[in-house]
Amino acid sequence: MKQKFLITISILAILALSACGGAEATPEVSSEDLAATAVAEAWVIITQTAAAMPSATPVPPTFTPQPTATLAPVLELLPTQPAPVAVVAATATPECNQIPVAEPKGTLVKVEFYNEALGSANLAFGMLNPNDKGECYTYSFSVGRGDVLSANVVAGCYWGYAWITGEEESVARSGDKVMCITDASIIYKVKVTKESVDFR
Repeated sequence: MKQKFLITISILAILALSACGGAEATPEVSSEDLAATAVAEAWVIITQTAAAMPSATPVPPTFTPQPTATLAPVLELLPTQPAPVAVVAATATPECNQIPVAEPKGTLVKVEFYNEALGSANLAFGMLNPNDKGECYTYSFSVGRGDVLSANVVAGCYWGYAWITGEEESVARSGDKVMCITDASIIYKVKVTKESVDFR
């Protein structure tokens, strides 16, 4: 009788313990993760909106004849001026999210990217405006923590945006700073920190 009682108590204790400990805690998303996701989604929307905007097509100049005036007879001849020549600029592609081609038409400039952030950096480095050849590219680079990456980019003015992964994830951006990289005789140095992309 005593043995049956102990077996029954043991079974009840096992059932009670298994009922209490079966649920696992669900992970919660931190506010930093939500903020980083929101910023990334906002940049995607901004990029897509800019790409979808219609281009500002310049109106070609039209010839407007000057009124002719009847002058009184003059004893000496007045020098004549050559007719004005209208200069029409080439229409450049306004989309600056093009994938870079292997052999661009514009001048190439060397840039060294220094990752000074506390993790790996996935860097987007894009031109603000097309060059005189109508080229406007956005480059993508991956730079490891503490690494230096050398690359050739088309001469122009750039913005930078980086997703930092690692122990402390963050978003680095150039903000309102414009990095003009135009002189082919200079090696430009750009640093990526936890929060910014800027000249070194």
